[in-house]
Amino acid sequence: MNADLSVVDWDADPEELLEADATARRQLDEHAQILPIATIGAAFAHLAGRLRQFLGMTVLTLLVVTCGAAAAAWMPRLIGDAVDLVQQGSGSDALWRQGGLIMLAGVLQAAFSALGWALVSGLGQRVLAGMREDVIDRALDLPAQSMEVTGIGDALSRVADDVDVTARAVNNVVPNLIQMGFYVVVTLIGMVTLSPWLLILVAIVVPMYLLSAVWYLRQTAPIYRRERVAMGARAQGLLSAIHGIPTVHAYGIERRETRHVAVLSETAVVLGMRVMTLVTKLVKIVVWPENLSIALVLVLGYAMVHVGGAPIGLVTAAALYLISLLWPMMNLIFSLDDVQSAAASLTRMVGVIEAIDPASSPGDERPLDASISLEGVSHAYGTHDDGEERVVLRPIDLEIAPGEVVSLVGASGAGKSTLASIIAGTLEPRHGRVLHGGADLTRADIEAARAHSSIVSQDVHVFRGTLKEDLRLARPTATDEELWEALQQVDASGWAERLPRGLDTEVGEKGERLTAEQSQQLALARVALQDPAVLVLDEATADEGSSGARVLERAALEVAHGRTTIIVAHRLSQAMVADRILMMADGRVVEQGTHDDLVARGGDYATLWEAWAG
Repeated sequence: MNADLSVVDWDADPEELLEADATARRQLDEHAQILPIATIGAAFAHLAGRLRQFLGMTVLTLLVVTCGAAAAAWMPRLIGDAVDLVQQGSGSDALWRQGGLIMLAGVLQAAFSALGWALVSGLGQRVLAGMREDVIDRALDLPAQSMEVTGIGDALSRVADDVDVTARAVNNVVPNLIQMGFYVVVTLIGMVTLSPWLLILVAIVVPMYLLSAVWYLRQTAPIYRRERVAMGARAQGLLSAIHGIPTVHAYGIERRETRHVAVLSETAVVLGMRVMTLVTKLVKIVVWPENLSIALVLVLGYAMVHVGGAPIGLVTAAALYLISLLWPMMNLIFSLDDVQSAAASLTRMVGVIEAIDPASSPGDERPLDASISLEGVSHAYGTHDDGEERVVLRPIDLEIAPGEVVSLVGASGAGKSTLASIIAGTLEPRHGRVLHGGADLTRADIEAARAHSSIVSQDVHVFRGTLKEDLRLARPTATDEELWEALQQVDASGWAERLPRGLDTEVGEKGERLTAEQSQQLALARVALQDPAVLVLDEATADEGSSGARVLERAALEVAHGRTTIIVAHRLSQAMVADRILMMADGRVVEQGTHDDLVARGGDYATLWEAWAG
């Protein structure tokens, strides 16, 4: 495997490249199945719906393009008529008039073509702008588990690479394709109306071009789809390597990470070269109908003049129609190739856009109180090699009263974090339903459900910007006084006051670097500002024994006061403060009760407590 992509084996089999690197194969397979990809039919139906939003501009565009094609198709007839005028010995006035008509046709063709190109590009950009916004919007609305499993590489590839490919097609290819398509159709109509004899040419040559195009497009469609998937996996590989630079350097695995990315890059490159190989074959194929059509027009022209008595001007017009048709036919085929590349990107964009239908997916149910109810909730991540589901949570029925603090306890892999994510609404269970205040989360208003509950995990993101802007993500209308109150509530006002510019200090990337404990306090301060009715704390404190752990535990309890709270307890000291403890094992709740009750019961929790306390 070459890490240097300047030395690429163009004849390599992508499957063999991937077999040489199991990590690259796994990444590619994940990106091929996680985020949805729409069918071609669904993608173009979606596109048609977008065009209906600009109906007036669409109709005007089609009208202008049709006029341009008609002006272009008028030209050969005018030239043929000029030949007849010369043959008939007409005077200079007639020839000048005919020349003026030819010039008029040329001017009209140029004007309508330029205007049509501008209209098609403008219409395409309007449609693409809306789609770009919707791709980003839906990507942010995708279920958290989808993003966790596939990573952000595929979503980033769809927002960046796929939008870029489609934008290039909209700017450069689609206008040409539409104009050439109209020109070919109008020219064929002109040929047939010029003389029925030309039907022979149309009936023989056009199907050959169509069959060539169908063969080519069928061959390249799956290659383009695989290429886009490889690009998404490559983006994820790059992001993973860059984000993990400290670990990569620590273990000296630079070459291994480079090899993973190189395999995915070379896979995409080789797939692209396969398309170029098919282009070469296509050029060899279309030479036949091109040469055949020239030979046929000469034979038909001779027969039309010497057998049918047709005027030479008519034959001249027929020959010009043919010559002017050959390049557009070839251009159409290669434009379709570019469009097919863009179509592969379009299906990925539409797949994300339609993954969540904003018109029907969010319902109108709203939580009425802070109670939580789980009915037959279970979950599984994918399947084993034998096809069986990898069950991580078995059917659970659970009732949590408003304001109750519930702690989830158990060994690693017991299902605590999965259950917490389902309760928070960031993970949709495979079976069963979750109700917040009587509202089913699958039919609840998204904004209301998100405002109702919040989750804080160990992996906290500090957004780039000022500390004030980061805090106001939770409540945009919060005053500076309210921001300081929230920071004071989580014992963060001390270090915040020591920042160079206080609330106006830049934090996050390229700003003031916050420690892990400070980042957690910032997340808890956001919760205080958001003021949700339900709070889920999943490993939201520092390691046991550190001073930061005690500070964060006090801050978490302070923020949780008065809310329905679910604590994923990785230390039993966190569980002791709960109103109820759920002891989990193998995806089930095996015990529940208060700390004292469970210790006195002498079951699994008591054993765990004895080991931890000792």
